[in-house]
Amino acid sequence: MRTLKIIRNLVYYDVPQIFIAVDAVDIRYVCLHSECTDDGDLKYIAVQISKDRLNDFIKGHVDLLTVLTKPELENSNFIVTISNEDVTAELYNGNFPADYLPEDGYYYDDSSEENAELVARAIAINRPVIQLAFETPENYHDIDTKCLSAGLVAFQSLVDSSYKKLYKSEDSSASKLRVTTFKAASFDVELYANESLDVFGSSKLSVTFDEINKLFSDNDVEVVDTLRNLKGFAANNYKRFLDVLLTYGVSVKYKYVFSTVSSEVHGRRVSSNRIKSLQGIMNANSDLGTEEQTFEGRFTAASVDNGKWTFEPDEGKDIKGDANGDLLKGITLTDKHYRIECQASQTINDTTLKEKTRYTLVRIEAVP
Repeated sequence: MRTLKIIRNLVYYDVPQIFIAVDAVDIRYVCLHSECTDDGDLKYIAVQISKDRLNDFIKGHVDLLTVLTKPELENSNFIVTISNEDVTAELYNGNFPADYLPEDGYYYDDSSEENAELVARAIAINRPVIQLAFETPENYHDIDTKCLSAGLVAFQSLVDSSYKKLYKSEDSSASKLRVTTFKAASFDVELYANESLDVFGSSKLSVTFDEINKLFSDNDVEVVDTLRNLKGFAANNYKRFLDVLLTYGVSVKYKYVFSTVSSEVHGRRVSSNRIKSLQGIMNANSDLGTEEQTFEGRFTAASVDNGKWTFEPDEGKDIKGDANGDLLKGITLTDKHYRIECQASQTINDTTLKEKTRYTLVRIEAVP
């Protein structure tokens, strides 16, 4: 028999329902209330748990049923008794009775404490703070480098393109995210943005994240409506992010500070099954992955033979693209002003992770 010390009550209704205890050699136990005896003692089923897996449970990355039925080591099951002020643990051989176990899918919600810490950090740096967690079914505390790099690039691209669409801006410097912390709880990434918070403790990026949050809604109609609002590059980058998650078999959880004044933290956990269904929605609406863009300026090159062209806009950098050769007939280079409409789509180089925009010319109009 071992003597334990309760170090943290997680859930309390009349008596402690779930708590964390530690023994004399600093081994930790997760304890779940099972019964009250006739003489008033409290009984709990309990398992030994490592600090890493305990952190997973506290952060909501692994549910309580998994913790209790899939211990990390053999002979980790115990019956814990609270009698008066004494807390003792006795080894339990075999599996716990089914009626003692919690329901599948019960995750501990530590959001209030964690959210308060998140808001405090946002106040301290006066910038939006975002947490992004990549979760595997096995709750590994490491991650494939290609998964991490591809996931972060696709996520950043989704943020940039959504910000530009919502605020009609070509400047995405405010939406650039910087990684500040990696945590081995599944695999958590904490980021902050370049944009400063306004007098209400919010920001344009916070509003952007609220729009992105709708893309992961459980409501299919809301997802489609949001896709049609953002469409184009944002929809394409959203699909890329989903593809990365499915390719590497990870689900995702995120939260972000919406306002430090009202201490609002928004977020969501998105399961692997939901990610698959979201990919299905995106595939059924693949036309939303391109967007039409209009430019005014001058052609500096145009070939009827191969349909290649180069255009110098009045503002911004030169762009190049393809077209049906007939569209380019009669084009006057350099001297004449045109308005062109293009279908634009984005791709990413798997090696350099750089984005490339492909332009397909669909309409030309001479401008006086």
